[in-house]
Amino acid sequence: MQIRTFFIIALVWGGGFSLYAQEVFDSTLVIDRAEVYFDVNDDVLQPGEDSILQSFADKCKTTNRRFLQIAGHTDADGSEAFNQALSQRRAETVRRFLEAQGIPAEQMKVTPYGESHPQATNATEEGKQLNRRATVELWQRTQMTWLAGQVVDAETKQGIQAMVGLRSRYLVDSLQTDTAGFFRAPVPDRMPVEVSVFAPGYFFETQTLVPNSIKPIQVEFPLPPALEGEVMTLKNFYFVGNQDTLLPKSEPELPKLLKFMQFNPDIRIEIAGHINLPNNPPVTKESWNYGLSVRRAKRVYTYLVEHGIDPDRMSYKGYGNWEMVFPHARLEKEQALNRRVEIRILEKGKKK
Repeated sequence: MQIRTFFIIALVWGGGFSLYAQEVFDSTLVIDRAEVYFDVNDDVLQPGEDSILQSFADKCKTTNRRFLQIAGHTDADGSEAFNQALSQRRAETVRRFLEAQGIPAEQMKVTPYGESHPQATNATEEGKQLNRRATVELWQRTQMTWLAGQVVDAETKQGIQAMVGLRSRYLVDSLQTDTAGFFRAPVPDRMPVEVSVFAPGYFFETQTLVPNSIKPIQVEFPLPPALEGEVMTLKNFYFVGNQDTLLPKSEPELPKLLKFMQFNPDIRIEIAGHINLPNNPPVTKESWNYGLSVRRAKRVYTYLVEHGIDPDRMSYKGYGNWEMVFPHARLEKEQALNRRVEIRILEKGKKK
């Protein structure tokens, strides 16, 4: 999703920051998007495209404070004037369909772009087909408030400059703090937002917050230094029992680890895999269970390699059930925490 207006203001005042989180204002967020395609020089919906628009219209009817932006596009064949008019007709085709489904005309805006906004090359037939399209975006007026905080060194409590990633139901964005670690950004009011913080020389941190304009909060993000010998357990990083498959809710954690490696090109790490086998003696290296801990670590290693991290910067190792967080785990939550992956800093200061 995207946000139409995203103001980023860092306010530093007397060594702290001014919050103003009680401010509430409206902004508009894209909460859904659809795309339909057309034949050469045609403005009639292709078979099956009407079902895409029907589904989109149904979603619109459940959304309050909405408006739609419809854009028409063409390939680069033909004159510029012809393509501009054709893109207008394609957008109008979509508008008429949605109006017939009960979307008020005054809630829709049509913009023809002609051939000026291709999403693929016009040098191939496949690319031209992708450019013969109309897009429709569902914008929702959303009540926003301010989220403010500071990123600090976990040991010294001194502010540090960092990158802050924001993710909520309708918002994905990132911003830089100022040199003292302060940041301030608009986010949807009373909607959970995941905040992830990265800085060179530090482990990363993630918190899920619910900004509230009535009860404003000031958030501090302490980052532990990523020093040789230090260990970080990956949060929200859980596996299916007896498998090396991540639970779906844990898959977004891999890009965070990737970003950590990109922010710290001078470190070498060990990826340590662990299993849950409480109330049992330590497994042997020949056992299936030990192999499972190795496979869990290797899955993370493979992801990082596939996304451009130098294999020489990493190793992976299994630890079986030798270092369980809860050796006598009974609750599922405790068992899930035993099935974990840790990052150990083996070396720092030698850029690969």
